[in-house]
Amino acid sequence: MDLDIKKYTENQFGEVKELMKYSYVEPLVIQIVEHLKYEFTFMAYDGANLVGLIVTWKNKLHPYCLYFRLYIKPFSSQNVGLQLLQYVKQNEVLEFPLQTSLWETSRELMELYEQLDMNIIRKTYMPKLDLQQRFQVLDQSVYELKTLKDIMDNHSQMERLTELVKRNYEETHLANPVAEMSIQQWQQLYSDAILDGSFILCNPVNQNIIAYSFLHEAEDEAELEIGWSGVDQLEHLSVLQILTSHQITYAKTNDYKYLVGEFDTTSIYALEILKSCPFEPSPTWITFQGGKC
Repeated sequence: MDLDIKKYTENQFGEVKELMKYSYVEPLVIQIVEHLKYEFTFMAYDGANLVGLIVTWKNKLHPYCLYFRLYIKPFSSQNVGLQLLQYVKQNEVLEFPLQTSLWETSRELMELYEQLDMNIIRKTYMPKLDLQQRFQVLDQSVYELKTLKDIMDNHSQMERLTELVKRNYEETHLANPVAEMSIQQWQQLYSDAILDGSFILCNPVNQNIIAYSFLHEAEDEAELEIGWSGVDQLEHLSVLQILTSHQITYAKTNDYKYLVGEFDTTSIYALEILKSCPFEPSPTWITFQGGKC
């Protein structure tokens, strides 16, 4: 039997929020629905019972896909997710590919996206690094170590850093391209980095930037988050371990308990840091894109 699928209206927020309690829900998605920032949202009913929901939105940094999340009431008798996605394909003009992310433990949705020929474009690991362990202090004497604070007032060096950040980020997000932005706009994307905890390695002769790794405040006050990292040439990939070593020292010195991060499989820089430190095991965040109905 087909479900009754209706467009969401603002006065149904309480009903939608109740359905979301059955699933892991990112605060971002709740805000998108509550503040009407979605592209379109549909609700699926089995009789009078709300059994499914699809929310879609756009991202200014990555404008070339349409993000979505599916929420399905457990033990629903209908093929809720499939019917919602088919309804979207039949009733909405989709200018860009659909893209969604979920934990690898969400087996039913994983199987649905695979059934619809959606492709896994990225896996993201989000582990913690316990700072109570012993860590080796790595030697960086071949290079000149600086903090972001050291170069903030050096316009040319900041511009070179940002150009490198831009290049590396774009190259690791080819499946979901980045918007066109100025160097100043790119610099704003990491403006919340901790100035004396974000490190850069420079060539001592010409001051060219060899590598960088940013550090940020985290939601948990006991944690700091490793942010964007990268190198100028792949032959320098291993020097990221030096920067991570200094970030560990910074965090321990300032009495933090953990370093956390989001390590994408599309980024060789993130994976270099992940493999070099004894992070705790964690579930994987899977990103799907494309597909058909």
